[in-house]
Amino acid sequence: MTRHTLGVALATLTLVTGCNRQDGRGGAVTLRVMNWATELELTAEQRIADTFAARHPGVRVTVESIVTNYGEKLVTAIASGLPPDVFLLDAPDIPTFVERGLVLDLAPYVQRVGYDTSAAFPRVLAIFRRGARLFALPKGFTPLVIYYNRRLFAELGVPLPSDTGWTWEQFLATARALTRDLDGDGRTDIFAVNFPRQLYEWIPWVWSAGGDILDPQGTRTVGYLDSDPTVATLEFLTSLVTEHGVAPPIQFLRSGDPMRVGRFYIGRQAMLISGHWHMPRLLAYARRGDLEIGVAPIPHREGAAAQTVIYASGWAVPANVRHKRLAVELAAFLAGEEAQRMRAESGLEIPALEAVARAVAARDTLDIEAAFLREVRGARPPWGARVMDFHEIEEMSLDIMDRHLLRGDPVRAAAAEVAQAIDRVIAR
Repeated sequence: MTRHTLGVALATLTLVTGCNRQDGRGGAVTLRVMNWATELELTAEQRIADTFAARHPGVRVTVESIVTNYGEKLVTAIASGLPPDVFLLDAPDIPTFVERGLVLDLAPYVQRVGYDTSAAFPRVLAIFRRGARLFALPKGFTPLVIYYNRRLFAELGVPLPSDTGWTWEQFLATARALTRDLDGDGRTDIFAVNFPRQLYEWIPWVWSAGGDILDPQGTRTVGYLDSDPTVATLEFLTSLVTEHGVAPPIQFLRSGDPMRVGRFYIGRQAMLISGHWHMPRLLAYARRGDLEIGVAPIPHREGAAAQTVIYASGWAVPANVRHKRLAVELAAFLAGEEAQRMRAESGLEIPALEAVARAVAARDTLDIEAAFLREVRGARPPWGARVMDFHEIEEMSLDIMDRHLLRGDPVRAAAAEVAQAIDRVIAR
């Protein structure tokens, strides 16, 4: 599962392993792997750790879950000279670890440990590359998509979205048809979609309008965050609440709508902007017959190409790791085909190895996995994977919606002032 700037709760998973080699005190070598994990992930990672341990005489494996401050504890461990041997690197943390020299370049080692870089999705692997250097071996990923409730569409007599894409106008017409007051009391009982309040949710809409929020080098926002396509995107998205009423009026909460997923589960919201991380629970509802799931691409503005964003994580090795060779071997195992096949059973993410992902899709009778894979072709890495301290840009960008939704400021004026403020921060 990826850890993105939405503020997903973090945890650490520590696999302590020793092998038939010995440390300086004559005991087993101890290898530590740090990871954030939910309960579902912990089960899968324990099985993977047990498999690794079974093939190394004398190996001990322990699993520890800590639910807060993963990034801070990881950086502290590395800075203190007591780093883990392998850790899970999230895309938004790449600039910090790479630019501060905290992570090992794995490119010189991948061939000797048997990791085939050509087996990974190129767009996913590229997130962790800097030229010829490679700073992590991909674990899993997800593009952002729109889930939809097939049953609700059928009950309301609304045509399903096209697999090949849809325009803003088509999306809005669909959303209007889905939004219903069932009992005539003047209050909406079924909303069409959740409001994309956070940047991680609305950035692919900007790209799908032909715009962006930063220049290609990632050095300034003026001329991009306040450009015509970006302003048009934010005006369109906020109008879903303020003008058309097809999304719930939760725009006052910076953290987003806490009920957006629950409404979708119970048939009170027809579509959900999200990633693969919701698949385990969605499939549980589907197996009970409570939900029929479909997956559609992010809508695009007429005349622009549809694009989405890829969120990914990968296994990395600290630059000051003690047991370098063993650490790289372990990272390669955790990213390898066998581990990915075992991990795929959880359904939290798409395996980064293309053959494994396509095998999962071939077994999926609902065609959901195939729909996700179709989105990879038009996917881009998040800006956070390239720009240091991108979380500051992300936080400041919320002011555009705040000023428009709460104060009534025009989007264009708010975007222009916020872009200037962000550029002052970037220039520091």
